[in-house]
Amino acid sequence: MKLLYEENPRFLAEALGSLLGEDIADNIGVQFRQQEKRALSTPDGLIVQKPITIYLETKHFDWFCDEQLENHLTALERDAVGLKLLIALGQFESGGGSRFARIQALCKKKHQGEILFAAITFEDFISALQLPHLPKSLVDTVSEVRAYLDEEGLLSSWGQRLDVVNCARLFEDILEGKVYMCPATGGAYSHDRCAFFGMYRNKCVEKIAAIRAVVDIESESSATLKWKNIGSDDSLLKKEALTAIEERRPGEFPMRVFLLGDLFETEFRKDSPGGMMGSKQYFNISALGAKNAQELARVLSGKLWSEINQSRVS
Repeated sequence: MKLLYEENPRFLAEALGSLLGEDIADNIGVQFRQQEKRALSTPDGLIVQKPITIYLETKHFDWFCDEQLENHLTALERDAVGLKLLIALGQFESGGGSRFARIQALCKKKHQGEILFAAITFEDFISALQLPHLPKSLVDTVSEVRAYLDEEGLLSSWGQRLDVVNCARLFEDILEGKVYMCPATGGAYSHDRCAFFGMYRNKCVEKIAAIRAVVDIESESSATLKWKNIGSDDSLLKKEALTAIEERRPGEFPMRVFLLGDLFETEFRKDSPGGMMGSKQYFNISALGAKNAQELARVLSGKLWSEINQSRVS
């Protein structure tokens, strides 16, 4: 949020407006005006910044203490001036349901509507930051934040996403070893957590597999589990990834290894002109109702990319 503001105060205003459902653009950033009539005078120029105070309370789990939030409200009323906001950021269903009814009532009655409150999921938060007109540097930063939240298990959408990867080269790893490998160097090689992997070449996704786990290999004896979508023991997954590197990329470090499930044939065709933009493309598959990779391959077979929601390119 700090980086958004430093780039352009309007970016932060848009993100907060999306999260709060309120138009607060006039409260963010310095305003410059000319010949504006005031109560006792009309200055030639006016530079003004309205005060705003935001309290954030963050939990990595599905629980908030009302007493703690009430204390935040009291502190906001006592210490802050101008626009006052309290945001509860955590893992719960969007909007927080009825669990924050008491806090909402206090804002309205005890604090006379002078404090705005919003209960926000990590998914809501990162989605609000993904503004369509950000410069590339900020787009990359937000992508890195999303990847981090995914790795920490704080986002709920990963189970309904397909990671389509350009595999025009080195597709033998996938077909023969049921692994996908790329340098663990970030940037174009960063991947959000997803449930499914799509092998793309020749303008078509040819194979679909479940992503069992993703492991970063730093050396012949060092491995870090990025995330896992199955219940297998961490040490076994690391050992499997180390073995794959030893067999297929000996001495190439650091490498990121996607451990895949069974591969299922499909024909999910790119219908727009040209090849695939970037090294990967994410698809939101929640509307398809597929419960596993085999069902997803069957549902996608014969469909076009334009028919499925493409969440973003990276």
